[in-house]
Amino acid sequence: MKTLKQVRFENARTEKYKLASTWQHGPTTGEIVSPVQHALVIGSYGWVPGTPGPVEVAISDLGPAVIDAPKGAWGRYRGTAVIVDLRSNALSSSYVGTRQVVAKQLAKAGAAAMLFVSDKPDRMVYTSAFGFYPRGPLPILSIASEDAALLRRLLAKGSVRVRINVQNSFTGPSIERNVVADLPGEDTREKVLVTAHFDDWDPAQGANDNGAGVAVILEAARIFKRLGIRPKHTFDLFSFPGKSSSPMARAYVEQHKNELDETSAVFNIDCGALQPLGFRIHGRTDLEVASRKLLTPLAPLGADRVYLDADFDSDQETFIVAGIPIYSLWAGDYDARHHTIIDTFEVLIH
Repeated sequence: MKTLKQVRFENARTEKYKLASTWQHGPTTGEIVSPVQHALVIGSYGWVPGTPGPVEVAISDLGPAVIDAPKGAWGRYRGTAVIVDLRSNALSSSYVGTRQVVAKQLAKAGAAAMLFVSDKPDRMVYTSAFGFYPRGPLPILSIASEDAALLRRLLAKGSVRVRINVQNSFTGPSIERNVVADLPGEDTREKVLVTAHFDDWDPAQGANDNGAGVAVILEAARIFKRLGIRPKHTFDLFSFPGKSSSPMARAYVEQHKNELDETSAVFNIDCGALQPLGFRIHGRTDLEVASRKLLTPLAPLGADRVYLDADFDSDQETFIVAGIPIYSLWAGDYDARHHTIIDTFEVLIH
């Protein structure tokens, strides 16, 4: 808000909405207590409950996750911390959905916790919140891939017990705010929405995800004002305090539902501070020809490519459902840093 006001967006404002629950991330620790003693590297997913203090439980291994397991097959995981190894893939939306379904099945079976194997290198954990707002069904923890491998080697020789302590907590509903500013266009009947989320994942600083995206929006806003540019259509600049829990973008759509028919497109920035390569249009083959023509002037920068692949794992999710054309800036892959302890300011390309 302060920065937008400084660059003369006098109409910058906050729009309030209600969160169904408020979640507090507490300390999370784990260790093997039998047959050896060994510290584990784990981290809690967002919007999931904690344990009732330190708990000592047996380890079990789900193996390849099968959602449609025979009736009663899940009962073997009751009271245990269950290793679940799905690993991310190109179909990230189906991966997230499967993770959510498996978590619900394990909670129903009475599992003590779900240990989701991280696909990050160098003993880093990967944590998220996507699919678990407003409250996950059981403690869901990311465990370093190397530590999961150790647990499995021990399990091959006999029983294994761990002690975990997850101090997450929930409180009641609360009020959150989105930040919105308008740049009026020559034709005010239509508008283009430019979005980014300004949260961070607390093991680090959220520099790539998504401080860089918000910085792009603020810099674009500053340049437009400095040069006195008036776009053809009104630009709505929209920043919100969270991606993976989804209610922030949904709140905008609900509060502006009477304007959706006049919204020509949404440009979403959630790709880190890397070299721009083009835009993803999320399966909208009807927009492919027009989009390639639109991006032709960016060819000298190598940013004119159009990608048809679609996913629901970022802020475009809500707008895809609303039927609005989505252009997600694509700048390559920063997955090794995404949602990890090394997503810090120092790794950005300045």
